[in-house]
Amino acid sequence: MSSLIQSLKAKMLRSTELLQQIASDRSRRAGRSPDTEHDYLRLGQSLLARAKVTKEGLISVVSDTRRPTTFQKRISALRFTLQQRQLELLGSIVEPISDQEAQKLFASFDEQIGRVQALIELRREGLGKPHAPRNSKRRALSGLPADWRVQLCKRGRTGRYGAAILAAALTGCRPSELEKGIKVWVARDETTGQTHVHLEIVGAKVKREQGQPLRRLTYATVEPHPLLLMLIGLLPAEATDPTIIRVESAMNFSVEVQRLTASLWPQHRHTVTAYCLRHQWAADAKRHGDAAAVSQGLGHLSAKTQRVYGTASQGKPPHALKPLTIEADRPIKGWVAGIVPDDPDRP
Repeated sequence: MSSLIQSLKAKMLRSTELLQQIASDRSRRAGRSPDTEHDYLRLGQSLLARAKVTKEGLISVVSDTRRPTTFQKRISALRFTLQQRQLELLGSIVEPISDQEAQKLFASFDEQIGRVQALIELRREGLGKPHAPRNSKRRALSGLPADWRVQLCKRGRTGRYGAAILAAALTGCRPSELEKGIKVWVARDETTGQTHVHLEIVGAKVKREQGQPLRRLTYATVEPHPLLLMLIGLLPAEATDPTIIRVESAMNFSVEVQRLTASLWPQHRHTVTAYCLRHQWAADAKRHGDAAAVSQGLGHLSAKTQRVYGTASQGKPPHALKPLTIEADRPIKGWVAGIVPDDPDRP
């Protein structure tokens, strides 16, 4: 047996032993639903991807929160993801193993060991002392030009994410929902004779008692917003089928939005991210709609959740968006007809 194969087996054994230290007896007894496992795997993979592009690594990414519940959820998600990765690595071994395959597996198990050791340290140290307050996406809107979305979309429209930035600006969708694809089509209303633009979003963060599986926003083309004009300009002239606007990676999309905004406003005090488009959309909706419309558009099930998003005073005409209709699959909980959205900035 070659020394490389012996070293590989030692790495396999070491990673298995470390994973046994973090095994959750509680989760084995109680079991997890498929929805929970799906959410854990998605969150865990996101944390690992972020750690690759962060100088401080995995420990910093997982600890980047002030909420103990968020920290514990990340720990659980990371543990489950690493356990699944271990099974995947072990299942990929087919003997006899060539030296080239052994080198690849050796590197993979070495990376796995580093991640598990980081998780063990995170569990031992806990969340630790409170972190400095994180930048609020809602606060980041303060000081931006009233037409900042138009400027952003013009700057990015020739790039690979031009259509996606427009879709995010017009719908307030989550970056992860762009991975599922935003369906866009233009249709004539038979009753009014007017032409409308429809955008349909397949929801993320959807469970039995959470989120909206599907929601649709409709804009009139009479006196259209500049963002709507830009989107219409991207659509095929005689399209009979909906256009799907999709990104392969929500993270790469978010990085590009942050790069573009930094180039446009290098002196801005706060980091302007893709989620700022969501907060700005919410601010516009609060200015024009009721709490149910805001929650439906954001893909929420509860009327309370929209409170943490942009305020009505941040939705400034003539740059504020005003959808003709907002529809969602599920009725909004805690909504009372005639109640306008909360706005701490409104006198």
